[in-house]
Amino acid sequence: MSKLRDVAVVRVSEKGDREDEHFHSPEVQIEAATRWAKDRGERLVASPIPEIDVSGKLPLSKRPGLLAAIEMIEAGRADQLVVAYFDRLVRSLKVQLEVIERVERAGGEIFALDHGKLTNGTAAQRLSANMLGSVFQYFAEITGEKVTAAQARAVARGAYPHPKVQVGYVRGEDGVLTVEPAAAKVVVQAFKRRDRGASLVEIQAWLAEHGIERALSGVAWMLRSRMYLGEIHFGELHNPHAHEPIIQDRGLFERVQRRTVSRGRQARSERLLARLGVLRCGTCGSRMVINSDSGSYRCGDTSAHRCRRRAAVKADRVEAMVLDAVRAYWATADVHARGSRRQRSREADEAIERANADLDNTIRQLGELGLLGRPASQETLEKLTTALDDAHAARARLGHRGDRNVIGPDDIDNLSDPAKRLAAWRRLIANTVESVTVAPAMTADRRPSRLWDPRRIDIRFLGQHP
Repeated sequence: MSKLRDVAVVRVSEKGDREDEHFHSPEVQIEAATRWAKDRGERLVASPIPEIDVSGKLPLSKRPGLLAAIEMIEAGRADQLVVAYFDRLVRSLKVQLEVIERVERAGGEIFALDHGKLTNGTAAQRLSANMLGSVFQYFAEITGEKVTAAQARAVARGAYPHPKVQVGYVRGEDGVLTVEPAAAKVVVQAFKRRDRGASLVEIQAWLAEHGIERALSGVAWMLRSRMYLGEIHFGELHNPHAHEPIIQDRGLFERVQRRTVSRGRQARSERLLARLGVLRCGTCGSRMVINSDSGSYRCGDTSAHRCRRRAAVKADRVEAMVLDAVRAYWATADVHARGSRRQRSREADEAIERANADLDNTIRQLGELGLLGRPASQETLEKLTTALDDAHAARARLGHRGDRNVIGPDDIDNLSDPAKRLAAWRRLIANTVESVTVAPAMTADRRPSRLWDPRRIDIRFLGQHP
């Protein structure tokens, strides 16, 4: 007889400040489900499906993990749905009845390890499950009512009812936000830089230089936060005059919102390799961005766990190496024999459209669910934003106008207009260079170094194998 196939669902609504004894952590639930299956001689057919920061009161259509587990049973790929605790399954009697009905109609079973089998089988079993489900729903509703009332009072008096506040503010003893002057100055400058056309990656790097570490999605949330206007918006609760604003110029704030929402091209840089997407950090593989103040390219890692050994290189030195390499490549390679990139360009454009749609749809769905401020949601948006950036970088490497606009180094040098000469060089680089990887500068004993070493630079051309 073959082993029964289990699929486990792990749900955590929101940990907040709850102590461990009142918090069924994902690790505890996973361990319990795994041990239960092993003890019964069964097997988990997939990794436990996580639902982090997901309320048990939501309808099944908005429970991605639970719905996926049910569909696995309906498709015949699993036999049993397992949860560590009954209240982790649902906190809605209506949804509970729907879940049990669908699983049993497909021939499957549901087990809550702290309760046992959940079924609509006999009248007694149905009564037991329904009574417990009603209790869990009651506690969820009464807790929500109490919390909502407390939150409404807090917002009305200007206290932000959430543990996390934007940089530039600290929470006073009465819960009302007060301005932290030094950080507030950095915030104002970040808004002004964005208003002047700085990209989110450039602002992220600039904030990091001032001791403010943020993932790229965190920078975007920061620039969209109306908290800086002195307002509190918490779900359906609003207070437009809650605390002292950091951004006094509402015109500046609104201009930044229009720029933040835009998915268009970022401000142009006069540096040769800026925004071509070919420069890569040798440690983490992230794209490198220009620091206009220092005249250097540096690792533009956008993740929350930033690159531990960020590569950096003087712009003029790496640009000179790339120009020399492209001249040599053009003189020796049969560049004109390569086929047109028109098809690849179309595919790259389609990839950008898909990445854009994925990001926009996710933002809309999270907004409808009221989950935009959750850490798990920010991590999801960060991944989608990175995917969009990578799609734009891949398109940029193919050139914006195709092979017919690419001319050789000798013809470029004969151009009298500096702007046209720069644009022509960038088109040529985009159409020939696959990547320029910059290793971090290190001494012999693996300590950071500022010495220039051309061996740190690895230039590879399109179609060239390592």
